[in-house]
Amino acid sequence: MQQPYIELRERRELGTILSDSFTFIRLNRTPLWNVLLRTSGVFFLLSVLLSGLYQYVYIESWMTSDPLYFFGVLFLMLFGSIFFIASLAAGIYAFMQNYIETKGYVQEEVIIQNARLKVGQLVLLSVICYFIFILGGLFFIIPGIYFLVPLAIVFPVFYFKGIGKRASIKAAFKLTSGYWWVTFGTILVIVIVIGIISFVFQIPSTLYLGTKTFYSATGGNGELSGDFIYLFLATIASAASNLLSIVMVIAFGLVYFDLDEEKNRTGVMAKLDDLG
Repeated sequence: MQQPYIELRERRELGTILSDSFTFIRLNRTPLWNVLLRTSGVFFLLSVLLSGLYQYVYIESWMTSDPLYFFGVLFLMLFGSIFFIASLAAGIYAFMQNYIETKGYVQEEVIIQNARLKVGQLVLLSVICYFIFILGGLFFIIPGIYFLVPLAIVFPVFYFKGIGKRASIKAAFKLTSGYWWVTFGTILVIVIVIGIISFVFQIPSTLYLGTKTFYSATGGNGELSGDFIYLFLATIASAASNLLSIVMVIAFGLVYFDLDEEKNRTGVMAKLDDLG
């Protein structure tokens, strides 16, 4: 039985963007899961493992004061995160595009093929965006924040408009022009909501770490080095945070559609074309 169809290319308020993101996942959970498992599953495992390694090295470096080892693993973790987010965005936006084209009758194999073709380009686009953001932050914090808003929707711009990396960055800045504050507020609320949910999963490891630290300070055996209970809890929290990125990527896609509809009326034009 065909699930209810959600029109993605339309204007949305903040609350609708969040609720429709969760609804989209709920209605398409089986095909979406199948697609993401085959497009970003390996990168998800890599990201989680590198996060666990980072937690382990963080404890060991704190004990041994070895900053070089620590920053080396930190770099690997960030690199793994870039690959995971790029593959996740490729899978989700390929799914959303096919969802629009087929009116909800998604074609998993087509989506997977299209997503895999975009992963490498999205990785390069991620690196470029990181450099732009860091460059803006080096001059002053305000340019960094200003750049953050258009850069947040670069991935959907790149995928749905089908243009190059440089053109996507220019288009993202143009799309947010005149709507920067509204888009900033929307993205901020999305990040805060996802951050709060993510923090819930971090509570067990945080409480465990606090208990061990307090016990150590009072003269007990609170040694964290080699504590695999803490590492397990921290890794589970990292995995949950990565899974919540699915909601964030979908929400950013809906933010893009909201802006594109406001400025270009893409959805309205498509409906008129369908009517002939």
